[in-house]
Amino acid sequence: MLKKFQCRNPIKLLTDDEIQDIHNQTLQVLEEVGLHFEDEDALGILEQNGCVIDQKKGLARIPNALVEKSISQCPPSITLRGRNRDNAVVFDRETIQFGPCSGMRIMEISSGKTRPGIADDAIRTARLADALDIMAGVNIGLGFISDRPADINLVWSYVICCRNSGKIFSLGSMEDSVKWGIRIAEVSEQDIIIPVSSTSPLGWNAEQISTVKHAAKSERPVTIQSMASPGITAPITLSGTAVVMNAEILGMLVLAQILKPGMGVIYSCFTLPMDMRLGTLASGSIELAMLTVVSAQLSKFYGIGSMIWGPNTDSKAYDQQCGYEKAMQWLLAAQAGINLIWGAGMIENHTIWSDEQLIVDAEICERVGRYLDGIDTGGGSSNFKTIKEVGHFPGNYLMQPQTLQDLPKEHYFPTISSRHDYDSWKKLKPRDLMERAESAVSKVLDQHEAPALSPEADREVENILFAAAKEKGLESPYLDI
Repeated sequence: MLKKFQCRNPIKLLTDDEIQDIHNQTLQVLEEVGLHFEDEDALGILEQNGCVIDQKKGLARIPNALVEKSISQCPPSITLRGRNRDNAVVFDRETIQFGPCSGMRIMEISSGKTRPGIADDAIRTARLADALDIMAGVNIGLGFISDRPADINLVWSYVICCRNSGKIFSLGSMEDSVKWGIRIAEVSEQDIIIPVSSTSPLGWNAEQISTVKHAAKSERPVTIQSMASPGITAPITLSGTAVVMNAEILGMLVLAQILKPGMGVIYSCFTLPMDMRLGTLASGSIELAMLTVVSAQLSKFYGIGSMIWGPNTDSKAYDQQCGYEKAMQWLLAAQAGINLIWGAGMIENHTIWSDEQLIVDAEICERVGRYLDGIDTGGGSSNFKTIKEVGHFPGNYLMQPQTLQDLPKEHYFPTISSRHDYDSWKKLKPRDLMERAESAVSKVLDQHEAPALSPEADREVENILFAAAKEKGLESPYLDI
C-alpha cells in the first residue's frame, strides 16, 4: 500500500492579497499580451470561444471571463491508479505523495563516474521504485536507454515501467510517443501522468498542444507545467516569473477545458532558475523552492491539484551539497502542500540518475512524511497517567507500557542513516552512507517480485512496441535484430 501524508496547515510565502495580485496580473497578461499557440486548429478553437486571435503572429488573447469559467470547470480532486488498483495517487487539497524522476546517465558508486544506461538498468530501477512504498509512482531513471533505438526510446521506457511495476508512471512530453503511452496504459488498465511543457516566454508549441489533444480524446488528466526561467524567459523578479508561469499554465488550462470540459488538470511548477555568473541551471537553488511554494499557493487558490518535477540539486557528487539542497526542497514542497513531489533519485540538474540516491531520497521522504504526520495531542489522559506513575528522578519511562506501545508510531527509525556512537560506527561495514544505500538496493530487489502483466496484455504491449518501431521506419524495436 502506498504511503500518503496530509498537509493540513500549508506554509505560505505570499499573503492571500499577494496571491490575488498575481492572479490579477496574470489575467491582464492573458487578455492584453496573450499566448502564442503554434497550432492553427487550437487558435481556431480559441477564437470560437471568444479569444482575440492574431493569426499572423499565432497569438491568442484570452478574455478574463473565459479564464475564470475554465478554472471553475476543473475537478477539485483527481485520483490516478496503477495496475495494482491499491496504488492510488491523489491530487486534492491535502494529500502529499512522493515519486522518482530520471536522469540521462548513471553514476557508479565505486568510481563516481557516469556511464550511459541500458535496458537492464532501467528494469532494475523500475523494480526498485515499485518495491518502495514511499514512492507513489515508478520511473526507469533514464531519459535515454542507450541499447534501444533512439526513435522509440520513450516508448521503451513506458513498456519497461508497465512490465515491471503495478504503479503509475509518467509519459514524456514528446507527442509522437504519447499516443503509444496511452495505448500501453489502456492495455494494462492503469492511469498515467501526461505532462506538457510550455515554450517560455508565453508560448505553447505544436507538439505540446497535440499532447493535450491526445489527453482530452482519451479522457485522461493533463499535467500543465511552466518552464519559465527568471531573467531568461521570464522577468528576473520571482513575482514576475510567477506571473509568466501562471499565465502559461492557465492559458493551456483554458484550451484543455474547451477540448474536454471537466478535464482533470494538474498545476506544475517546472521553473528553471539560472546562475547568471556561470550560465548554468540552478535547480538546487532556494529560489526554485520559493517558486514551488508559490505554485502550491496558486494551485490551492484555483482549487486544483499540484505536482513538481523535483527536488533536484546542482551537485555532481554524493556530497553535502546534494543532501542539503534536496532535503530543503523536499521539506518546503511538502510543507507548502504540493500533492506529488516527483524527484527522487536525481542529481546534477536532472542529468544523472542513481538507484542509491533513490534510496537516500526515500529516507528523506520518510522523514518529511513523519513531520507531516505531526504530533498527536489526543493522548492527554494517557500522558498524565504515565507522568504521575513515574514521578520524579530517579524514575524513568523505559519500561512503561506507553513507551512500548507508542514508540513505533511516534518515532521514525532510519534504515541507512547511522545513529551509532563513534566507536560502533568505526566497526560498521560499510561505514559510508552511499555504500549502505548500495547494499539496501540489493536487499530490496532480492526481496521484491514485481507484478507481471498477463500473457495477453504482455503480447499486446509487445505489438505496440513493434507498431511504434514500424511507424519510425524500423524493422524491429530491438537494436540486435
